[in-house]
Amino acid sequence: MKMTKKKVAVIALAVCLLAILSMGTLAWFSAQDSVVNEFYVADSDDDTADEIFSLDVYEYTENSPTNKVPANETYKEVLPGASLKKEPHVANTGHYDQYVRVIVTISDAAVWQNVFGSDFGDAALLACFDGFDMTMWSEIKTEVVAADDIIRVVMYYDGILDGSDTENDGNAEVSDITVFKNVKVPEAMERDDAAAFGADGFTITVKAQAVQTENVGANAVEAFATVGMGY
Repeated sequence: MKMTKKKVAVIALAVCLLAILSMGTLAWFSAQDSVVNEFYVADSDDDTADEIFSLDVYEYTENSPTNKVPANETYKEVLPGASLKKEPHVANTGHYDQYVRVIVTISDAAVWQNVFGSDFGDAALLACFDGFDMTMWSEIKTEVVAADDIIRVVMYYDGILDGSDTENDGNAEVSDITVFKNVKVPEAMERDDAAAFGADGFTITVKAQAVQTENVGANAVEAFATVGMGY
């Protein structure tokens, strides 16, 4: 079946909230995580199951390691160096094949730059995510948006998420990928850094975007450049 119109779906995984508390000589952390899973139909003309172009972001957490979580999770008394199980997945829930990119946004960029110092960059930042497979992504770009005090990591999946009506092209069929498995609180974070986050702590937001695979380029990077979708 040939698609003649461009289809775009955007889905956001709700924020991971890490609230910071300082006690005694150690920085203690408490965290609350909430997830909102939504489904988007790309076009108002898509009123049948065969025409759906959609994407889902879900996760597994500490209290639900094997079941998809659409609910809140609370982490208590987490020390620097600890890993918080937060395993976001991106799944093609629609009919058509998709090119996908993932945008991870981290608040309080100035504090993170102070934590990592001169070593700040892709390698240091991505050390905050355990179980992150860099070989899955064709391009990873980390930038600081000073005006918004955020760090934005943009990653393009080096492959295709297969839809329900995909034809076997000789490659393994993949419709669901893991972005990372844990959020790691850096050991380098000190008491002053923790205090700098304030009572609300910092946030991590994971968002996935998808575009069609037909007539938009040979890979995800080319496809998103052709469509011109913003973050």
